[in-house]
Amino acid sequence: MQTNSIWTGIRRGLARRCPACGQGRLFSGFLKVRQPCEACGTDNTVYPSDDMPPYLTIVVVGHVIVPLFMWVDHAYEPAMWLQFAVWLPLTALMSLLLLPPLKGGVVGLCWATGMTRQDPAR
Repeated sequence: MQTNSIWTGIRRGLARRCPACGQGRLFSGFLKVRQPCEACGTDNTVYPSDDMPPYLTIVVVGHVIVPLFMWVDHAYEPAMWLQFAVWLPLTALMSLLLLPPLKGGVVGLCWATGMTRQDPAR
């Protein structure tokens, strides 16, 4: 019986590749998990990845943006319009860039631990 490495699954997921084979693309759209994998035929939609990726994205973006915002505000005291013009787009862009890899990482973690959906309707 083969055991799946957690780090292998997460690494392949972060690269947006199928956690089972590492070759096929994990997503068919921005966040839509491909069914089945184009390389190995694995159904990666059985792994629950709905709530954790946005949570992780918020945590990572928050821990990067908030300290930078506070430091810049304290050190330079820029105008409020400049703060909005910089931090809002930067937060949105960082969130959009991080969400797919983090969702892939969650799918890879679920693959490695064998966690599947309990609801067959998905």
